[in-house]
Amino acid sequence: MNSLIISAAAAFFKAFAGKFTQSKLWAIIQRISLACSRSWESSVIMTLLKRDKGGFEKSLFARITFAPFTFLEYLQRKIGSGLAERIASSVICGVCRAYVQNCMALNTRFWGVMLLCASVVFNTAHIALGRGLNTIVLAVSLLGAVMLLFNINVMQFLNGSKAVEFCKACAGVKNISFDFFDEEQTSGRPRLAAAVIAGALTGAAMNIAPLYGLLIPFALFGMLLVLQYPVTGVYAAVFIAPLIPFSSMPLAGVCIWTLTALVIRSVTDKGFIWKRDAVGSALMLFLFILLVSCVFSFARGASMTVWAMYFVFITFYFAVINTITTRDRLHGLLRLFIISGAIVALYGVMQYVFGWTTTNAWIDEEMFEDETMRVFSTLANPNVLGEYLLLVLPPTAAFFLKDRSRSLSKWVYLAVTGLLFLCLILTQSRGCWLGFIVSAAIFITFYEGRWWAFIPLVLCIVPFIIPETVVERLSSIGNMNDSSTSYRVYIWMGAIGMLRHYLTGGIGMGEAAFNEVYPFFSYNAIIAPHAHNTFLQLLVEGGLPALISFIAVIFVFLRSVHTTYRRRDKKSFSSAMQLALCAGVCGFLFQSLFDYTFYNYRVMAVFFMVMAMAMCFKYVSGCCRSNGRSG
Repeated sequence: MNSLIISAAAAFFKAFAGKFTQSKLWAIIQRISLACSRSWESSVIMTLLKRDKGGFEKSLFARITFAPFTFLEYLQRKIGSGLAERIASSVICGVCRAYVQNCMALNTRFWGVMLLCASVVFNTAHIALGRGLNTIVLAVSLLGAVMLLFNINVMQFLNGSKAVEFCKACAGVKNISFDFFDEEQTSGRPRLAAAVIAGALTGAAMNIAPLYGLLIPFALFGMLLVLQYPVTGVYAAVFIAPLIPFSSMPLAGVCIWTLTALVIRSVTDKGFIWKRDAVGSALMLFLFILLVSCVFSFARGASMTVWAMYFVFITFYFAVINTITTRDRLHGLLRLFIISGAIVALYGVMQYVFGWTTTNAWIDEEMFEDETMRVFSTLANPNVLGEYLLLVLPPTAAFFLKDRSRSLSKWVYLAVTGLLFLCLILTQSRGCWLGFIVSAAIFITFYEGRWWAFIPLVLCIVPFIIPETVVERLSSIGNMNDSSTSYRVYIWMGAIGMLRHYLTGGIGMGEAAFNEVYPFFSYNAIIAPHAHNTFLQLLVEGGLPALISFIAVIFVFLRSVHTTYRRRDKKSFSSAMQLALCAGVCGFLFQSLFDYTFYNYRVMAVFFMVMAMAMCFKYVSGCCRSNGRSG
């Protein structure tokens, strides 16, 4: 950016930093930092994280947990080549490929034929049913007739667009080209056949349900695109996870379809090798233990439904690490993750500014009379929104920290970081605020421990800038007069009472099983759908085995990330981003002490997606022996 103000500010801070690093105070800070660093490196925590003997893939435990992937690789060797040849020569598959490529190219003739066919079928059925001719649809058919006269790929014109170039500069992705479609597929009969079929289906469906009928071309494109390129399903899932309100089923559908497409690719793509790691193995064990608890659940049917959602979102971890195989893909996925988070945060801030659909149901009005508005954006609950922001805030800040100082994208990421932080404040979720402090502390400690020297200065400044309502909320932590605090404490007491009888095997997963048992142990007749503590909830649902296996997942994840992190320059983009993702996970887990963070399936899905994105740095940096191909 060539702004005079920004240039002057940058020059001032550079001069100040130069003088400060030559002072005696900086020398003292260096000595203190070095002493603390040596103590930390020799601590028990770091000793455990460094203990990685390798050879995990050859262990019996790994072979058992990864038996499904071994079976898929066996199928690849036996039937993969023949199946791939049949798919390549199939007329139906050829039409599907043409449909995908022409949709991506925005080919005018293809879209003209589809609009014309949809309009003709719709009006024909409309007249047959005695509803008369629809003039709007007739106008659409004329538009389609004009479009099919030309054979232009509109997507190619985006490469020279100044507006598109500006958007790419804001996101820091100037090297993206819009020639990603197969131009050979934008001519010939298959693409016309695809347009006719899609148009006819759309026109027929619109007579039954107009809105759903209009969605058919886009739904077909999405499904076929994921089949052809499974990585697009990963992009879609990460982007839509927080944006679809009220229901987790659309996200679950995208995840299932992506996993299905990846399984097909793994069988038909010769040389595809499933990535295996200790984190994935621990996740499989965790799922198995939860399944056992569901079999013996007090509400077996409902528990199995909950387990199915866990299975879909946890196994999606494998879809991420097996499709994100290059740095460009990983960086693109992270940017998409941040764009999605920015949309969620913007809507949350607008809720506060304009008073949209806000409520005071989540706050004690007697203790906090001055401020009763808490935003929840697309996630239906302020605490759930805060938990999501804990995961997206650190990588956004890392993008700002590591982008080139003169790039436009650096200042865009700074603005997005501020937007996300403001939205986190507006959730008024005290646990999430503390979780953010934990994640920030972890990032500072590992990235640049000397920054801790500035904490006294920060503590002196904060009281003058922090809102009074935030101070009141933070000071109320632990106050039993706050209904939110007392509510949680009584629920924890009831859940602990349940553990006296069900500590070994648990009661089964889900709200239905919890409500079958909890009322017998509740305090003050408090009704609750869960234990308001993720670790306590896992103990209640699956007993000690479930909690131990979940802690094993987290420990193995942290050790794997640390192993990759210490093998490269700590100040590199990859190291900073991996550290940021890991810090977000730790902040999320801290908030899990005060809420059941897996109660919202979409946030649970994002949590495991973030874990997968952090692990992807291990594979794209070549630190793993297995380098399977995927798409």
